[in-house]
Amino acid sequence: MQLARWAFNIRQPLLLENIEPLVTSLTDVNDGRRVIVPVSNLLNYLPKSETDVLLQHRLEDDMRRALIARLMIHAFFTAYYDCQWDELVFDNSEGTKPVLVSPEHLKNVSFNISHHGDWAILVGETEASADGSLRLGVDVVDFQEQVPGESFETFSSCFQDQFTPKEMKFMTDASSPSRTETQLKRFYRLWCLKESMIKALDVSSDFDLKTIEFTIQDNEETEKPIHSTVIELHEPKKPELLPQEGWSFEEALLDDGHCYAIAAQSLSSSFSSSLSCDSSSLSTSSSLSMMEIEKPTPILDGSEIRRFDWKELLENAVPYPSQC
Repeated sequence: MQLARWAFNIRQPLLLENIEPLVTSLTDVNDGRRVIVPVSNLLNYLPKSETDVLLQHRLEDDMRRALIARLMIHAFFTAYYDCQWDELVFDNSEGTKPVLVSPEHLKNVSFNISHHGDWAILVGETEASADGSLRLGVDVVDFQEQVPGESFETFSSCFQDQFTPKEMKFMTDASSPSRTETQLKRFYRLWCLKESMIKALDVSSDFDLKTIEFTIQDNEETEKPIHSTVIELHEPKKPELLPQEGWSFEEALLDDGHCYAIAAQSLSSSFSSSLSCDSSSLSTSSSLSMMEIEKPTPILDGSEIRRFDWKELLENAVPYPSQC
C-alpha cells in the first residue's frame, strides 16, 4: 500500500483563470491581465457545516490555511475513492482529528492534515483497509518563528518537560557557524516528529511527550525524505494508548523555512513483520520499554512529496468541469 502525500503552498495567488470554469458569470476580463481573487470565494463550494467553522478564524491567514486544508481533504477522497464532492461529511474525533462520517463504507480510511506558516500538508492511505489497521499523523512547522532577541536557551527552557535529556542534548550540541539557527531547527524537527505521532494516536494535547523519544540519525534535513529516525518508547501510564510495533516515520524540508514529519503505524502482522526490531535493545525495567525501528517500511517509498498548484487542487476539491 502507498500513501498520498500532498503539499500546498498557501501563498500561491488564486487567479481568476483558476476559478472561472467553476461559475457561470464573473467580471469580464478580456485584456489578458492575471487577476487575483480572494481565496474566501472558495468557501461557497464547501458544506455550510465546514464554512461556519472556517469563518470563526479571525485572521485571514488562519482562515486561508484551514480552508485550503479542507479543500485538500475533499480532493483526496475524490481523487482516490471517486467520491462526489457534496456527499462527503466530516467531523472531528475526541482528539480533534478530522474524521470521515459519510460515505460510511470509507470511515476506516486513515488520513490526516496539518497547516502552519506557508504550507498545508495531507497524508492519506490510497486503498481503504477493512479493519482500520493503519494510523497516520502529519505535522508541518514554520521553524522561523521565535521571539526576536530571545536566546535558544531561554526559548527551549519552556519545553524541558516535553523532551527527554537525550533530545535536549541533540538540540544543544549543534556546532555549525549559525549555532542558534541550527538549534532552533533541531527543536522544531523533534517537535514536528512528536506531533505527527500524537496525531496518529489521536490522543489529547495533554499527552506526556516525554514518553516518546526520537534519535536523529541524519543530522541535516533536505527536501529528500529521511526514514532513518529511531524511536524509543518510554512506558506511559496507560501503555495500551501507545502500542510499540509497526511505526515508521518520514521527515523532510518543504523549503528553507518549513519542515514536515509523517508518522505511520500499521497494526497488521504482515506490516509489522517487515520491520527490523533488535531484541537486544528491549529493556525489561519497570520504568522503560524500548523498541528501535531500524528500517523504513514499504509504505513510505522515499519519493518526494507531491506539490500542488490551484488547478490541480480544485479539479478534485470542487465540482470542476472535466473539460477544463
